[in-house]
Amino acid sequence: MPTFAAIDIGSNSCRLAIASVQQHRLKTLYEDREVTRLGESVFETGVISPEAMANTIKALKRFHKAAQVHVADRVRVVATSAMRDARNSEAFRAWVKSATGWNVEVISGLEEGRLIHLGVVTHEPGARGKCLMIDLGGGSCEVTFSDHGRIQNMVSLPLGAVRLQQEFLHNDPPTKDDVARLRKFIDRELRRAERKLGRPRVGLVIATSGTAAALAEASHALPAEDVIERAPTKGKRGRVPGPAALTTNSAAVRRIADRLLKMNNAQRAAVPGIGPRRSEIISGGAQVYAALLERMGLRGFRYSRLGLRDGMLAQMLAETDTRASVHRTMEAERWHGVQELCRHYGVDLKKADLRSTGARA
Repeated sequence: MPTFAAIDIGSNSCRLAIASVQQHRLKTLYEDREVTRLGESVFETGVISPEAMANTIKALKRFHKAAQVHVADRVRVVATSAMRDARNSEAFRAWVKSATGWNVEVISGLEEGRLIHLGVVTHEPGARGKCLMIDLGGGSCEVTFSDHGRIQNMVSLPLGAVRLQQEFLHNDPPTKDDVARLRKFIDRELRRAERKLGRPRVGLVIATSGTAAALAEASHALPAEDVIERAPTKGKRGRVPGPAALTTNSAAVRRIADRLLKMNNAQRAAVPGIGPRRSEIISGGAQVYAALLERMGLRGFRYSRLGLRDGMLAQMLAETDTRASVHRTMEAERWHGVQELCRHYGVDLKKADLRSTGARA
């Protein structure tokens, strides 16, 4: 059975997931993550710093050893917002090639959102209905409206946690001027999102990545009425469940977001679920979540640990195993896209006979 490795070089951290194909499904064998802050200097100077490059290469070498240990048949490496923006991204890609032999794909924000969507709908049964997905990473935020497992609309916004920290929050805690500039920028970008997405009526909002995880866990520090749902947990009495067990409402997110702005880094690090590394970049991302939920009239979100790497693995499975359910899903999605394109340009599907010409292959 083939084994796949997916590597996500993000603006804040690098992630690795290795999975094997067993009975036409993916079984996770190994995962790893390292905070490298590749985008920290990019959003300030326009280039990746030598230190960030070296830290990321160190992590990738470790990932390379893991891929060799698990005898990965295929390795896919993608990079996102920081690499899209950096003027010296080609130099970094050459260093990665020299150190590991891997070719790095720099994907667009929309492709990033598509792969995240694929990963979530492949593994989350509840995401098959009308659903809004929010992925706020280090450099960008992808918001996707999905219905019956198909993307209906999507927008990619420059509202990543590291980007906002570097561009707006220069004091600790931030000043009133810092906060005013931050909120003005977020409001401008969310108006653009609203023009594209409208206010979709959805039964479920799924949020992914580290900022969502931190906010989900931090909501346990608030009074019980600020949390919509606390899933039952196993283990010792009084143990705080992990973020995957939470659905958090917009009031809780707003309260956390505004409290964080009044804290210094040490105080933020002490908040349950945030910790010392996330505390350095959480404030801007928390404001995005609070404003986005309020602007679109959403009750809250459910955190999911799924993300870009899961979509990459799902696509590799679909391309390899024609009996996998994700293969059928992707083929149906492609055929739906062909039909929509034909309808848009007034092509008669019966006369075109696309099925017999292999357009659905």
